[in-house]
Amino acid sequence: MSLRIFHIVFIIASVALCGFVAVWGLQQYNETRNATGLTTGILFLICGIALILYGFRAFQKLRQIP
Repeated sequence: MSLRIFHIVFIIASVALCGFVAVWGLQQYNETRNATGLTTGILFLICGIALILYGFRAFQKLRQIP
């Protein structure tokens, strides 16, 4: 497995993990009305979006590498 493919797979796995944790945090907030769950959900949602943007940018740069 090349470094390029590993990087893309790692970004996809990180986005999926952020999505799952964001959903979990928002569900926790929905059940308990605790600010910690809301904070966790929003924080990981923002991280997931940032990783998606980073993934698009990295993919464009990695496509140029032979």
